[in-house]
Amino acid sequence: MDAVLPWVLSGAFGLGVYLLFEASTNPRPPAAEPRRWRGVEEFLVRAGLRDVTPRDFVLFSLGSGLVCGLLAQLLLGWGLVSLLAAGLGLVAPLAYYVQRHDRRRAAVQAALVDAIAQLRDAIRTGLSVPEALHALARSGPEALRPEFAQLARELRLVGLERALTAMQDRLADPVFDVVAHTLVLNDRLGGRNVSQVLDRLAQATRAELRVQQELHAYQARNVLSARIVAAVPLVVLVAIRQVNPTYLALFDDWSGQMLLAGCAASVALGYAGMLWMTRLPGEERVLRP
Repeated sequence: MDAVLPWVLSGAFGLGVYLLFEASTNPRPPAAEPRRWRGVEEFLVRAGLRDVTPRDFVLFSLGSGLVCGLLAQLLLGWGLVSLLAAGLGLVAPLAYYVQRHDRRRAAVQAALVDAIAQLRDAIRTGLSVPEALHALARSGPEALRPEFAQLARELRLVGLERALTAMQDRLADPVFDVVAHTLVLNDRLGGRNVSQVLDRLAQATRAELRVQQELHAYQARNVLSARIVAAVPLVVLVAIRQVNPTYLALFDDWSGQMLLAGCAASVALGYAGMLWMTRLPGEERVLRP
């Protein structure tokens, strides 16, 4: 055994040296993100959570569910209802950021309409596309000036096409996808009608946003009604539980809690259904980088 041990150690040392050499001379390319996470990443970007990964968002949702479950247990003391509250808390961040995503998307597209119009006018005055993009970094819509400022810096470093592709990833917006591909094709082919294309795109996007604003105004009333209908039973239940706990003693056993959980689940499903029915369809990205 003592005679074999040096050979084993020498072999292990040699294998380790070989693996280190192989890893340093032939590094593996970074693993591509699973395709199923790409939609989640774009959703987070459009919601303003550019630095949040899907894994972090899932962990945050789990923490939210845990907090809601503990809070329900402290206020009501019913285990099954607390479990249901934890489930609702789990999906609460998603529901909030869906609404934030819609608001931010509308704001970005409204700013993009103004930016497209300014870009069109600058090109018509004789500026080149890079010069017009640099001008947007100084005088473009305020909401997009940081993005255009970064685009202007990247134009000098990596060129027009790669800079526009990087901005597509940052904005994850279908309107800017069309703008970016239009500018890239114009740069490759040297077309002279880019200002006309931008003009038509600005007009179409402005008309679409006008329709969406009218629909959002109508949608807001339905959303407010759904929130009131969903919140009133919960507020009444918590108030009675705090004022007169014995009045709700019939819900202390498991059968009563199952009945109460079923009622809460029906309210939650009804609220989610009302929101889903009144939600406006989003435009799909078809010109991804």
